[in-house]
Amino acid sequence: MSLGAEPPRHADRRLDEAGLRAALLLEAALDAIVIPVARERFTSLRAVAADLRDASGAALRRSAVVARASLGPGDGLSEHVDPRIVAELREAIDEVLRILNRRAALRPAHPGGYDA
Repeated sequence: MSLGAEPPRHADRRLDEAGLRAALLLEAALDAIVIPVARERFTSLRAVAADLRDASGAALRRSAVVARASLGPGDGLSEHVDPRIVAELREAIDEVLRILNRRAALRPAHPGGYDA
C-alpha cells in the first residue's frame, strides 16, 4: 500500500459492518415500497445498496451520499416507507459517512487530493 492510500474497505471491520447494515436497511426500505410507480422510481437504488455492501473509497462515499439524499425530504423514500425503517437507514448511512470521514482525517494528505 502506497503512502496516502487507504486500506481496503473489508480490512476495516467497523466500516464493513456499517456498510452491510446500511445496504440491508436500504434493501428492506426498497422492498417495503408498495406503490408500483414509486417502486420503479427507486429501482436504481438497488445498485447503491450493492455499493454500500461492497464498494470502497470514493465509490462508497458517493453511494452513501446518494442513499442519504434519496430519503428526502419531499418526494424521497421517507414518503413511501415506514418511518422506523427510514430512521434506522438514516443512522446507518450516517455511521458509514462518520467512519469514512474519520479515516480521511487520520490518513496522511495525498498530493492528488484523494478523497475517502
